[in-house]
Amino acid sequence: MNRYRSILSHAVTALQAMLLTAVIFHEHLALPGWLSPAGRLHPLLLHFPIVLAILLAAASFLPAAWREDGRISSVLDLLWLHAAGLSALTALSGLFLSREGGYDADTLERHMWLGTAASLATYAIWATLQSDLFPVALRRSAIACCALCLVWGGHEGGTLTHGEGFLTFSGSGPSEDTAAAVAVTDSTPIFQAAVQPILQSKCQGCHNEQKAKGDFIMTRTDLLLKGGKEGAPWVAGNPDSSRIIRRILLDPEDEKHMPPKGKSQLTQRELELLHRWIAAGADFGSRLSDFPETDSFRILSAGFYGMQGKASEVEKSYGFPPAEPGVLQALNGPFRVVTPLDAGSPALQISFFVSSAYRPEMLAECRSVAQQTVRVNLSSMPAGDEAYDVLAGFPNLEQLNLNGTKVSGRGLERLSGLKTLRRLSLANTSVTAADLERLAPFGSLTNIHLWRSAVTVEQASALAKKYPGVRFDVGQIPDTSERLRLTPPSLRKPDKAVFAKGEALELKHPMPGVTIRYTTDGSEPDSMSSTAYKGPIPVIGPTEVRAIAVLPGWYASTASAFTVFSRGIPATRASLLTIPDNRYKVQGAASLTDGLKGESRNPLVNWLGFRDTVFAALFRFEGKDSIRRVVLSMAENNGGYIMPPQSIQVLAGRDSLSLVPVGRLVPEQPLTYAPVRNRIFTVDVKPGLYRYLRVQADPVAKLPTWHRGKGDRGWVFVDEVFFE
Repeated sequence: MNRYRSILSHAVTALQAMLLTAVIFHEHLALPGWLSPAGRLHPLLLHFPIVLAILLAAASFLPAAWREDGRISSVLDLLWLHAAGLSALTALSGLFLSREGGYDADTLERHMWLGTAASLATYAIWATLQSDLFPVALRRSAIACCALCLVWGGHEGGTLTHGEGFLTFSGSGPSEDTAAAVAVTDSTPIFQAAVQPILQSKCQGCHNEQKAKGDFIMTRTDLLLKGGKEGAPWVAGNPDSSRIIRRILLDPEDEKHMPPKGKSQLTQRELELLHRWIAAGADFGSRLSDFPETDSFRILSAGFYGMQGKASEVEKSYGFPPAEPGVLQALNGPFRVVTPLDAGSPALQISFFVSSAYRPEMLAECRSVAQQTVRVNLSSMPAGDEAYDVLAGFPNLEQLNLNGTKVSGRGLERLSGLKTLRRLSLANTSVTAADLERLAPFGSLTNIHLWRSAVTVEQASALAKKYPGVRFDVGQIPDTSERLRLTPPSLRKPDKAVFAKGEALELKHPMPGVTIRYTTDGSEPDSMSSTAYKGPIPVIGPTEVRAIAVLPGWYASTASAFTVFSRGIPATRASLLTIPDNRYKVQGAASLTDGLKGESRNPLVNWLGFRDTVFAALFRFEGKDSIRRVVLSMAENNGGYIMPPQSIQVLAGRDSLSLVPVGRLVPEQPLTYAPVRNRIFTVDVKPGLYRYLRVQADPVAKLPTWHRGKGDRGWVFVDEVFFE
């Protein structure tokens, strides 16, 4: 035991010295990559020294006879030594965690010094126990100092992680952007009554003025719109391309998944509301009253208002049995959600997310719960007329949302057999008034939602007179004096980024009469002088297309940006000369020429990642076409240590063993955190009929001083290499 005590005391002394040195010089502290994750231990470690210190502080007030007992004093001495060691480890791990950034500097500074003082006070208490020369009063003063630092430091730590006043119990009122805890009406903005409470409970713990992860603050609307170092949180009208939705839908094990694993996650209804709100334009001022009573977004939002008036339905009981839990578990995933309509109810609702991930079989697989399904939401999914055949087999279906799908009216009559269907949404589809007659006499249908469809106001009025039991809702007639902002244009084929020779890029916009203006040089388009889109745009080499939508009486949309490539000269074979990181190697060399583009926010799909070695690949050609330049499609995600390469070199020749330099590029490095994006790097090479080309990209050897990982090695991510 004496040997253990001696070793431990020397180790604790060294830890305390290390802590004090690290804190004094913390501004110059650079952690090696392998040590950075140690900061994540801070929340786990901090409870142990606090509990020990409290118990031992209480023990110091034991009767003198007890404290002077040799066995008790020996145990107390050893426990104080352990408390001092754990305090030092806790403070050090907290210092490591602070290097990840995103915390209020002043609060962090106070928390750091108070934690250090608590650790040193604990060590001083142990030191006073080693000699009778120290009076008891000095020891108790050290205990009081330790207690003060723990309480004050704990307050500052709570402020860092949970916001101002977390441990003060002050009961202070909400900030100016906090939704008031008063009764809301259908004139209350949907953001204030439904969306903001979700952000407050699930997001603001890590994104507030004291703890701004990713430099992103969500407690004020102006800062929420501004976004963080990776850009704005959403793209109005396009939830599938919105960063906040992508983060929520990531695998919970992914370090970029939000909220982080272990935090309270969004429920499926909360995710659906956020998704629908962004799809509806992410308007902070829109109210329930702005939407028709039958609109599915209004119905969903009303549930978050705590209202059960016109916009929601009275709960009802169902006579069919519930679905098997295993069946529901098999159907649920990131792109399809099957949940009970209400707690304890056997009735189910099915919603689909991310249009690019939708496949017809995803709906067909839901036949296993056809009897229990009462609501289906296919809004904005590329579902066609094949959906009618599946939906006709859902005997208890009550609400069906086909807004923005590809269904036509030709198969509409297949829904006439649904005896319980009351609400049908066909907004933004090609369904006509003549098609609706196929459903006559409409059976149980009471509401048909037809906003922005081919059905005119006059036709809807005629149908309403002919079938008075059905409400044909063509939406609000816009006020010509009111100017709204258009949603941005999109690609007709959103998943296509690599084009063959002769192929062209097509743009689209859902609103009739809109003019699309675009640029192909990366510059921002304007509503007057930029080229008007009149047909497919030829893709010749790497092209960055930026486009806006323009319509008289409306504000022009924000610009959408698309980076596309032409296949160029095909390589007959590609091989890797260096080994990518084991986590980021996808299909190896084949992924460099397969035409599948990666998304820089998700490095696990279609990317090759290199950090400890350079990226080097050898490409073989027929030698019949003169190669003039090499184009690399790469990722930039500074927060994830993914930087532009330090240099790109191209060597070429007729023999793979006798290659000579033919081109080199030194990319410009960012001076601060830049938005996450896909990058194009073009290397001009000496023209020639080469049979072999070697392409090499070197990762940044040391991250710059402005980066939280300064001094660490950067990553290089590449997904495609093109030759022209």
